[in-house]
Amino acid sequence: MKHDKKHLILENAFDSNIKLYIYIFFLFPLGLSLVGVIESTGWIQVLAIFAFIVILFAGISVWIIKKGLVKNKKGIHIGYFTWEKLLFLEPIGILGKSSVSILKFKRRGRAAFTSIANSDFSEAFNTFEIYLLNEKHTVKEKVLTLKTQEKADSAISFMTEQSRLVFELYSPDFS
Repeated sequence: MKHDKKHLILENAFDSNIKLYIYIFFLFPLGLSLVGVIESTGWIQVLAIFAFIVILFAGISVWIIKKGLVKNKKGIHIGYFTWEKLLFLEPIGILGKSSVSILKFKRRGRAAFTSIANSDFSEAFNTFEIYLLNEKHTVKEKVLTLKTQEKADSAISFMTEQSRLVFELYSPDFS
């Protein structure tokens, strides 16, 4: 897969639990501004409507943040996007790293506000973690955790096309 762009948007940055907390966080100020719209008149009502719109837009913008990869003059970075616009970058240190690999892990996730002891509310899923490796694969540095194999393959493809990194199967040599 050829990537002509200098960025690749992969998937949501937040899981459903974090999205629930974001929803709760924005619900209170949104409710206050809505009360201001209903209870006030004149300029205060106009300001309350404006506050309601701004808070709603901010909440939706945070809710839909996606993570991906960005290539710029300084190298490859993890990028966070909303409305397909780059918000900020997180650097990836590829100095001393020669290859990139995918490791698959089985995880369990619980819904928010459920008991840790009750495993009936948990769900099993796989994650695909992308690691930067040194030449002998004895040092590994996690770059991203993705939910699907296709997204992980796309990220690896982007990283190998945009840098000197090569894809290798993880096989440490401790000799």
